[in-house]
Amino acid sequence: MIVEDQGRFLLLRRPEGGLVFPSGLMRWREHLMQTAEREFKEETGLQAKLRHVVACYSYSSANFVSMSALVFVYCGEVSSGEMRGSVEGQPCWIEESKLLDRVDFRYIYMLNDYREHRKQHDGQEFCGIVMREMADENL
Repeated sequence: MIVEDQGRFLLLRRPEGGLVFPSGLMRWREHLMQTAEREFKEETGLQAKLRHVVACYSYSSANFVSMSALVFVYCGEVSSGEMRGSVEGQPCWIEESKLLDRVDFRYIYMLNDYREHRKQHDGQEFCGIVMREMADENL
């Protein structure tokens, strides 16, 4: 989930040092929006209000031991809670100008699609989403 507030983005600093947007895997019998809200709260301690699906990415596995994935990226806002870390990492606010140099290249796609979404959105309740099939050379 991408959460922006006053030009800053909420990310998780993983124990190994990488920066990622809060995310996770869907549980059995869980709906997509429930997954996004649950994972965001588990990883940050904060309750989020989902706004829109920004983009959808499909990743195909290169071999039998890795997992293919269908990734939905939401944008949202913090509605309540107290920020705290978890085993997944420590939540932190990063200014947009410093973000591109610090995140994994896969998240640059998400950030750029979010920026485009932000430009086009203009306060509408619903807007279209970006669908991408991620080729092996992009992984």
